[in-house]
This record gives sequence, C-alpha cells and structure tokens, in this order.
Amino acid sequence: MFGKYALVLTLPLLVAAAGGRPGRPAPAPAAAHVASRIFARRSVATPPQLGAAVNTVMLDSANPRYVDTLLHHYGSVTPEYEMEMSQLEPRRGAFDFTNADRIVAFAARHGLPVRGHTLVWDEMIPAWVTHREWTKPQLERMLHGYIQTVVSHYRGRVSEWDVVNEPLTTDGRLRRNLWERVIGPGYIALAFRWAHRADPQATLFLNEYGAEWQDAKERALHRLVGGLRAAHVPVSGVGFQAHLSLSAHPPQAELTAVLRSFAQLGVHIEVTELDVQAAGSAPLAQRLAAEARIYAAVGAACHAVAACSRVTTWGVTDADSWLGRNQVGLPFAADYRAKPAWWALRAAVNPRA
Repeated sequence: MFGKYALVLTLPLLVAAAGGRPGRPAPAPAAAHVASRIFARRSVATPPQLGAAVNTVMLDSANPRYVDTLLHHYGSVTPEYEMEMSQLEPRRGAFDFTNADRIVAFAARHGLPVRGHTLVWDEMIPAWVTHREWTKPQLERMLHGYIQTVVSHYRGRVSEWDVVNEPLTTDGRLRRNLWERVIGPGYIALAFRWAHRADPQATLFLNEYGAEWQDAKERALHRLVGGLRAAHVPVSGVGFQAHLSLSAHPPQAELTAVLRSFAQLGVHIEVTELDVQAAGSAPLAQRLAAEARIYAAVGAACHAVAACSRVTTWGVTDADSWLGRNQVGLPFAADYRAKPAWWALRAAVNPRA
C-alpha cells in the first residue's frame, strides 16, 4: 500500500525542508520550545500514568461496567477514531466535532487529560481530500487551515496531540503518502509549527509504530526527530505505539535502551497504543501468561526511563479491541475481569505499590 520511495533522512535535508539552510538552522519562533518544557521529567519514584483509548460507541453502551472500569483503572483518554480527519471534516469546510466533543466533555467531567489523535496521517482521510488533484500551495493551505481549526477548537482542553502519525516505512524511509508527495518532506515540520501556533501550550508528538526495536526504523526515527529539533521545529514528544504480539515483541532491555536514546534528544516519551496480539493454538492460560510478560516488559521499560510518563493501552477490554476478541490483546477480558496482563502492567509501572 506504500509507494516505493527512497529518501535518506539526513539533517541537511530536514533543515532545508523546515525552512533553513544546511549548517544554519532557521531561527526558532519565540515560543518554539515552550511545549517541550511543559512536562518536567518525572522522578523514577513516580510511576508513569496509565491511559486508554476510548470511543463513543463504548461510552454510550448500556453496560456501565465499561465506564466504571475505565474510571477506576485509567488516568487519561485518547479518542480512538473520533479525532481523525475523516470524522472531523467529512465534507470540505463542514467540520463536525460532535463525537470528539463528547469524549472531551466526558474527560473534563472526570478530571482526565485528553491525548488528541491524530492531526496528520495517511489513513482516515475523507474522500474529498483523496479524490482530487492538489497543487502544493493548495494542499498546504488546506492542511494549515485544518490543523488551525482543530487545535484551536480544543485549545486549553486537549493537553497533547499526535501531530504526525506513522511517517516512516518499515525500513525507515519517509512514507510516500499524499502529504509527502504533494507538499514534500517539509510537511512534517509545517504540521508541527502550525499546531504549535494554534496552541503553544500543547505537547506535540510524532507518533510511530514498529520502532520499539534497535533497528533501521528506530535509527531513522531518531535521526528524523533529532533533525527536526535541530531545525527548531517544536517536536516535544515521541510516541511509541507498541502494537505487539506473542511472536514479535522487543526484550525489556532493548525497549528500555530505545526509550533512553530518545530521551537523550530532550523529548517527552510515551507508549501510546499498547496491545498484544495473543491469538494462537496454545492453551489460553499459556497465552495469557505470555501476554502478561510482554505488558510487564513494556511497563518496566517506561518506568525505567524518567522521560516516559505514560503507557496508553489501545482500548480497555478484549471486547472493544480493534484486534478482535480472538486476539485477547487488552488488559481486561470481555467480561471486564482484570487479566494477568493488567496486574503485570500495573506492578511494572509502579513496583513500589
């Protein structure tokens, strides 16, 4: 589904794309690094927060146990799909914040911070965007207006945003999506600058999947983030999605090393979409134990790195997981019982409890 496009992510290219010259980064706006200072590094003695992705279907369900489980066990929420472009602007110029507003209002009633997800992605784009030809100035104006409208609408109510989601391919090349093809590599820097201008107090994340291992993609992501920050682009956080499986998951030591290497860039770190595909022919108890070990490893890796302040699971129960029930990938079972994964995750992020 992705184009065959090779792009070497070098610092000179990123600086030029961000509006400066190699060796002479463009001057930063006066408040360019405000967002990066919002979150102080937590003490290792302070456990990372636990958050969950939610959706209006589950919040509106007749079963009150969903809300009870969410409020009792989690401290923040991420809209699962209600803040995607296809949901917020289904027709050009016709914004619809209804469902996203309901989640934000729910969070406000219960004192929960909200992670905005996601401003720029190559999926969940409405047909009016994908089914026309754009010039670079046209697409820049459209994207700028979209980001300005959405972030301004939630200014002061959404504390952080996944600004750019999944910009890299598996081998670490810049994904040739609509934004890159028409605007060019500089779309990433532009998106962050536009979001920062719309809400200088929000923490702005680059969110990526499959970068939890020390490999080509992780190194490319590190170069990308380092280059953007060297060019004074207000990237203040990096999100590691951590969609893992029983057969594909990084050892705890390796994930810890990855998180530490990004912390050295001066960014805020979060695990943003954790789940574990645990389907298979092995007995359920065996799979649940393996799942729990993976959750424990992720939680322990975040706890070990002071810059990592939150682990968000991509849903609450196996019943509301995008993976499907047979994957048993979330910390709570379909009947809302806490699984071994939940107890393992909670103990790993807060071993002194």
